[in-house]
Amino acid sequence: MVWYHLGLLAFSALATLVIKYRQGDMFHPTVVVTFFSIFFMSVFIGYLAIFLVKRYEKYPPVQLTRKIIPALLVFYAGSYIIAQLVVSLGVLGWFVYSGRDLSEFFPHLFSSELNFASARIFLWLMLFTLVFFFFLWQNAVKREQALIREKLQYRYNNLKARVNPHFLFNSLNTLSELVYLDREKAERFIRKLSSVYRYVLENENSEFVSLEKELRFVREYLELQKERDQGKVFLDVRVNDPENRKVIPVSLQILVENALKHNAASKNRPLIIKIVQERNEVIVSNNLQRKESLAGSTGTGLENLKERVKLATGGEVQVEETGGEFRVSLPLIPENHESADH
Repeated sequence: MVWYHLGLLAFSALATLVIKYRQGDMFHPTVVVTFFSIFFMSVFIGYLAIFLVKRYEKYPPVQLTRKIIPALLVFYAGSYIIAQLVVSLGVLGWFVYSGRDLSEFFPHLFSSELNFASARIFLWLMLFTLVFFFFLWQNAVKREQALIREKLQYRYNNLKARVNPHFLFNSLNTLSELVYLDREKAERFIRKLSSVYRYVLENENSEFVSLEKELRFVREYLELQKERDQGKVFLDVRVNDPENRKVIPVSLQILVENALKHNAASKNRPLIIKIVQERNEVIVSNNLQRKESLAGSTGTGLENLKERVKLATGGEVQVEETGGEFRVSLPLIPENHESADH
């Protein structure tokens, strides 16, 4: 608040000198009255703005749209009254200081000072009102975006943290079988499983990761699946320059998991998952072989990913289903891109 008042002092001094210069005498004795009038006017109007911002900042933009007009009217009316009172007190102070007859105060005030001040104050208050409106609206939008971001981050972290329990359960079952059948294979399986979960934990708070790392993670994830589904699932990756592109962590894995969850796979009719780069997008597609029942499927994974991508990059996730193929396009992010959250 100290800097706020120092700024108002500097503004008041500058405005006073400009006004007195235009009147022809920068150092006329009334310069003191003008300075204190502008200063106290600015202080009280500023306090009014702060009070209204705190009062209305709790409302989201949708509700604020209905309340903004009354708020602006209150601000303008309050500011106008403050301005007129300060001008009146300033003129009264000058009358007392100069020893003028107080019986002339009100005639002089209404014939000269307030009429003169009204036009100028009207223009200034309109400007302050517009600034106040912009600040109030921006505050509401930023606060709502922050709440959405926190909510999505929480939901997305839950998605990453589970990767998913069904997958872990199946992996442990597979591991229990391998321990008895092939110890070396079991050791390799454990290393891959720990690598998958290490990736999730290391990137829990990362906004973006390189496409190269994400692809490596997806390959390890699918290799664990293949231990149980040999010859039933195939991965085809065709990506150029993955080290210079970024994606949201676990985003490709969510799409691959989505394909595995919703499609049947057998050796006669394998599930083929393709990851292909096209311009500034990476496309994850699979042949459609829908399962008859989807036990445990909530359908939130893809929707959460859409919202997260839009919030973090401003881009859209495109979902298409054509000719027996399901495909999802994710926007790729340049290596030097910074998060919108920062």
